[in-house]
Amino acid sequence: MFRSLVLFTLAAACLLAPSVYAKEGVLLGMPDPAVIQAEDGSFYIFATGKGLPVYHSTNLVDWEKIGTVFDTPVPAWSKKTIPETQGIWAPDIVKLNDTFFVYYCVSSFGSQRSVIGVATNSTLDHTSPDYKWVDQGLVMESFPGTCDFNAIDPAAFQQADGRAFMVWGSFWGGVKSIELNPETGKPLDKQPDISSVASRPSHSGAVEGAYMVHHEDYYYLFVSFDSCCDGAESTYRVMVGRSENPLGPYIDFTGKPMVKDGGTLVLSNNDNWRGPGHNSVLTTDKGSWIVHHTYDTFHLENQRILQIRPIYWGADGWPVVGEPLSKANPMTTEKANVKADDMIGSWRLSYNYGDEKIIDLLPKGRIAFQPEAKWKLKDNKIMITWPNKPPTDGSAPDTCTIEPSGNAFVGRDQAGVIIRGKKLIVR
Repeated sequence: MFRSLVLFTLAAACLLAPSVYAKEGVLLGMPDPAVIQAEDGSFYIFATGKGLPVYHSTNLVDWEKIGTVFDTPVPAWSKKTIPETQGIWAPDIVKLNDTFFVYYCVSSFGSQRSVIGVATNSTLDHTSPDYKWVDQGLVMESFPGTCDFNAIDPAAFQQADGRAFMVWGSFWGGVKSIELNPETGKPLDKQPDISSVASRPSHSGAVEGAYMVHHEDYYYLFVSFDSCCDGAESTYRVMVGRSENPLGPYIDFTGKPMVKDGGTLVLSNNDNWRGPGHNSVLTTDKGSWIVHHTYDTFHLENQRILQIRPIYWGADGWPVVGEPLSKANPMTTEKANVKADDMIGSWRLSYNYGDEKIIDLLPKGRIAFQPEAKWKLKDNKIMITWPNKPPTDGSAPDTCTIEPSGNAFVGRDQAGVIIRGKKLIVR
């Protein structure tokens, strides 16, 4: 999270933001959320804040703060190293073998002098007598003028064969990766081989908040582009690339390398939500969810709030995300059960989170005022064929997943552009 000094007041306020509930059923004041599912099936989030706040939920909608990892704003060793620090930034939580590792970073705004530390615990159950976080100290650090990275925004990952990796970095030379020792959670070698996995040399290096996840045949690297903490003016957005190797190279939908400005859009601004980003990904045997922070344009006083959305993996393997979870839109693994008559009505349609337009789906697969366009259902998918859209013969329709509510759909077209539809009038 690269921060300029002009953002100091806003970002400091985020560190101190109270943990209160929003009407949408999600928790306020949870920037840079890292999520994990515990042994009992419940969920924990670790977030930016003094002492490293920890939250618990059984349904991904109702959250309760259960304490902090540390009983001081930052561990003593990191405060001595970074005296200007205000609190802990951008944690990650991961289970390596049989131990839970929480990574955290300490820095000051706009500085490249930063450290990543790690603490361990044998359980996430805060009611257990064995629950105790033990600080294991330094993992990685950066110095101005001697490093091409900033040692913040860590995220670790363990693959099926036991090998573990970490990605980190913000601005400067971009996102880096190393292999970890899964027993210690620290670099495998004293002089680790550091790989570059994402950078934006043509955009002032504006990439950070990396998170790695494995899905089927690929490793996916999620990152955040542009400006994080400007309220309604935030340009933060989530991008993704993929690789057959956890250390890269990662490429986007078009084949562009992520180390050369590449990245495929996952989540961006719309009229309600601004600056969505710094995500983690929850992967369970029932599905995947993206967990991130964002601003509510109607309640900017709430600062960055938590938002959780389902991930739908397309037939081509690229992810798209659905509408945010809430009390009215709870976590579910059910597929949409809709019929053609349920789809008839007015829909707000957008491409890559741009301006919305209204389309009217009519009976018999017709679209109002579009005599050559057509739509149809197959399973929980809607397929829309537009005239004169490449390929010009109209043989490849836009195919989108209908969300369980039946009132929204999302997908990508043949060029990788995100298509989103929300029903305007619910019948």
